[in-house]
Amino acid sequence: MDDTQELLADLYIVCQPIMLCSDKNVIDGYEILLRSKKQDGFPEKTFLWLIDDEQRNSELMAYYSKELKKLCDAHSNTKLALNLHPKQLQHPSTWLFLDTISALKENISIELTEHQCEFGAADQEKLLQEYIEKLKGAGFSIAIDDVGTGQNNLQLVVNNIANINAIKLSLTAFQGLDEQVLLNYLSSWVFLSEHYHLTMIVEGVENARISNELKNLGMVYQQGYYHGKAQELH
Repeated sequence: MDDTQELLADLYIVCQPIMLCSDKNVIDGYEILLRSKKQDGFPEKTFLWLIDDEQRNSELMAYYSKELKKLCDAHSNTKLALNLHPKQLQHPSTWLFLDTISALKENISIELTEHQCEFGAADQEKLLQEYIEKLKGAGFSIAIDDVGTGQNNLQLVVNNIANINAIKLSLTAFQGLDEQVLLNYLSSWVFLSEHYHLTMIVEGVENARISNELKNLGMVYQQGYYHGKAQELH
């Protein structure tokens, strides 16, 4: 077994519920998250090594393809959100993977992560916009993950407003803010999402009080420990 396959053998998939909070909280779908058997949390170092090379990314995409098929076979009516790092959009293997799972696109949406990525192009923003247009053209619903952090700023959202379906914002990224300031900040994103008919999902919801405050402000799609930890979906 080579290094890549050894690392892939250490990985497994968990799913964290995305709740629709109304009179009664119901699961609207799940975000797919990568985990390691040997370490806690997201195996970032391993993941970044895998996606840094076309061949290694290809093997990672083959792993995802197999795992997604198993999930969709077992949960045919369940919505699943898959994270893609911007760097992966440079690899032909990623687009081949997306073509392979195109039959599942009614179930699977794409979340574009906030990580900075050097595309090696004179106009990186334009190239990223072209990638997002290509994802949309392939029929996938697209969410901009962790807006307000990394490269997923307001300008990126505005530049791609016609091709995205959702925005996600994590409370954990703004823990240092006064709560009222944070709620006002969130409200501006709610206004934007409602105006442009985008779904807005708030991540990092850890207790009932925060959940209810968000719901009262119109933030009804929520994700976090309060609504359920990430776990294997059987």
